[in-house]
Parts: sequence; C-alpha cells; structure tokens
Amino acid sequence: MATELLYFNDTYQLKGRSRVVEIIDTQDLAEDTPLNKTLKKHQHAVVLDRTLFYPQGGGQPTDVGQIVGPQGQMQVKHVVSSDKVYHLGELTGSIDEQDPVEMQVDEQVRLRNARCHSAGHVIFSIVKKHWGDRMTEKKGHHFSDGAYVEFEGLLPEEQTKESLEALVNEVVEGDCPVLATSSVVDGRERRVIAVEGFEANACGGTHVKSTRELGRITIRKIARKAAQNLTKVSYVTA
Repeated sequence: MATELLYFNDTYQLKGRSRVVEIIDTQDLAEDTPLNKTLKKHQHAVVLDRTLFYPQGGGQPTDVGQIVGPQGQMQVKHVVSSDKVYHLGELTGSIDEQDPVEMQVDEQVRLRNARCHSAGHVIFSIVKKHWGDRMTEKKGHHFSDGAYVEFEGLLPEEQTKESLEALVNEVVEGDCPVLATSSVVDGRERRVIAVEGFEANACGGTHVKSTRELGRITIRKIARKAAQNLTKVSYVTA
C-alpha cells in the first residue's frame, strides 16, 4: 500500500496522527539492494499509512523529527521513498504494527528546506522569463549548504550575479504567492509549482506560501560551462 503524502497539502502542518503499517529491524535485511543499503545505515525503518515527513529526493533534503507511539518513540534521522515511505532512525521503547502514532516534524529544518527550494524556483522563474528561448532547467540542488540551479544553455555574459540578484529579489519583495497545482507533464498528471505570474514546473517538494518569506536571495556565483553548454547559478537565502 502506497503511503499517503500529507506534506503535499500543507508545508506548515508539522504535527499529525498516523498508524504504523510496518516496522523493520534493518540489520535483518539480507538482500543487498540500493534501498536496503540505505536502510541499513540506521537502526530501524518505520512505514506509516500516511506521513508528514518529506523523503529526500528531487534535489531537496529529508525532513527529520519524531514518531511517538503508546510505548515508545523514534527519532527520525532520514526519510526515503520507493513504493512507500521509510522513516529511518533510532527507536526508544517499542513501536508495533498497527500502533497509532503522533508525527512531529522539526519546524526549523522543514522551513529552511522549503525556503531554499522555493528560492530555486524564483531563480528558475526569472531565467525562464528573460532567457527561456535559450535556457532550460536541467537540475536543482536545494541543500542550504550548497544550493544551485543548473540550466542547459548559457546565460548572456552581460548578466552578472548582481544584476540577476536584483531581478530575483524584485520577485521576493513583490510578495508573490507560490502556488501548487496539477498539470499534464510528459503525458501524465503531475504536481507543479509556480511563482504567480511565472511559468510552472513539475515538483514534489515543500514550498513557502509567498516569496516574501524568503527574506533575500543572494547569488553567490554564476558559472558558465561553454563546452557543456551549461550555466550553474549558486545561491543562498537569508
């Protein structure tokens, strides 16, 4: 059974109830698959029927926090997803299948990651608006200690990090809504994110409600790789 993803509905919902579907002592896993290698880095893996925890992926880091049951709790250190969502960490006391549990997502980590991810979408929005005829997004890395958005195509040489930063922060100061909707992408319905007034793109991450929550975006570096026809824009948020 696939896990219901509650974080899609509200970035700011940090507490909620769920039920344990499966609990795994990861040291008992025998098959040496990529998923099992990840699970074995932690003591236990808990699968819930629904989750508020964002699993690492799509260029965004994992949520962390706690899962609290009637007889024990887990410190959630990492979350991964395949056909279902696995909450990984250390178990104190006992948690059993079918136990009702309370989920508690770390607010500071959640909002830091959401701000960083939304800031990447603001940069994407500006680049697509002004240079979309020559540049397309290739990938985003929305980790606060080294965030960047990479594009196929070269940003014009006359565009400096200062001029790009000014354009980006006009959007931040404009208090633009950040909207999550659905659209058909590559022949199937996908969740898409758009800064109001700009082009949407497919995304499964957590985001702020408004660009004003970003404070300020600083463009650290623009790296043009002519041989690969790539531009990498590195950034930090206030």
